[in-house]
Amino acid sequence: MEDRLNKALEHFEKEEFNSAANEFKALIEEDPDNPYLYNNLGTIYYKLGKPDEAIESYKKALEIDPNVQGIYQNLADIYLANEDIAQALIELQHAIIINPDNPGPRYHYARVLMRDFRFDAAIDELEKVIEKAPNNTDAHYDLATAYFQMGNYDGAISEYEKVQEMVPDNADIYYHLAVTYEANDQIDEAIKGFSKAIELNQAHFLSYRQLGILYTAKQEFDKAIESFEKYAKFLSSAEEKESIKAIIEKLRLSAKQ
Repeated sequence: MEDRLNKALEHFEKEEFNSAANEFKALIEEDPDNPYLYNNLGTIYYKLGKPDEAIESYKKALEIDPNVQGIYQNLADIYLANEDIAQALIELQHAIIINPDNPGPRYHYARVLMRDFRFDAAIDELEKVIEKAPNNTDAHYDLATAYFQMGNYDGAISEYEKVQEMVPDNADIYYHLAVTYEANDQIDEAIKGFSKAIELNQAHFLSYRQLGILYTAKQEFDKAIESFEKYAKFLSSAEEKESIKAIIEKLRLSAKQ
């Protein structure tokens, strides 16, 4: 049986999924009460684009052993692919119940809640994830995003700053932090953030655009013009380029007054 299992896994690693499926079916005939064989077969069916067969195989695995946490997550992934968010959440709730101290399924659950725009519920779950896994960068980032969506800009800033400490050279983090500062009317901090994003990635064109907007608001027209000119270099749409060109012309007139 071990040789056949190794052969099945080898087929899987080579993405020879039909051959892998045949091997796992043979293994199941030898060991019909092994939930992990059904789990693997379910994953192969999913890879083959057969979600119904995958679901059937996963459910058979859970009939044998309903406490295999990862199978619920596999089911959730299939339901999500089919936009069945409600059923995906149910499967992830089962996974959490089995082992509430495992932050993985809870994080997955929180991500699905965010996808369903249920940011308040997602915040509760993400805070629990961070209690168990305080260095989970993704959880802090998602919590910042959820806070932002709920209008809690101070909370979002705090979380983005934590991510920034963990990933200090990521231009996107500085950009999102700057957007949050801007939303929180901390304009000088926002300018620093967008400028830092550009320092880390000179092709971070959205930061040039935001700097142009903020410098315009501060009536620092020369800086605004410079920012919009750099932003325009990244545009491919002729219509957008003309729009930015018109803005720059107006700024030049304002700068002369």
